[in-house]
Amino acid sequence: MSQPAARRFPIRYSIQRWNDNLWFYGALFVVLVVLIAVKLVLRQPILNLVPPLILVAIFLGVFWTMRMLSYVEVRDDTLRIRYVFRHLELPLSSLSKVRRQPLEVAFAPAERRRYVNRFVRKLAREPAAYLRIDRRQDGLLEQAEERLGPRLVAGPDIVLPLAGVDEFIAQMKGRLKGQAN
Repeated sequence: MSQPAARRFPIRYSIQRWNDNLWFYGALFVVLVVLIAVKLVLRQPILNLVPPLILVAIFLGVFWTMRMLSYVEVRDDTLRIRYVFRHLELPLSSLSKVRRQPLEVAFAPAERRRYVNRFVRKLAREPAAYLRIDRRQDGLLEQAEERLGPRLVAGPDIVLPLAGVDEFIAQMKGRLKGQAN
């Protein structure tokens, strides 16, 4: 039986960041474009509005790029996690358990509360995927924390608020069950 094609599941931190900034920078971009159009109609110079317009367009491009570079991809025998410039590839055999819980569970211990930012607060009650790394894998947990950072790694778990988390967990459980047989 053939495996389905690799599917990407976006990480919701970057989606939330894009949505929050889109309103501010998008509105500012529209206002600047309208001001430039008005000045062109009135035959006034627009040179002083061009640099802010370019700067706002760059900010929008950066946030859109961050959104596109934050995902989890399930491949044949590996799981690729990419969060902007951080990335990690895990063999599926290194995962012992996959479960769905609210994101706030990962940040409940006192030592983890310092990692709560406004994006975590907004997504706290939303479901997240908790991927348990098998402790028998030498150094993999340390490598995951080093590469992904402490906000995404909580103890032996990698915590990912994903778009389509239920589909991701069903797909992962099917693959992990297939490996156990």
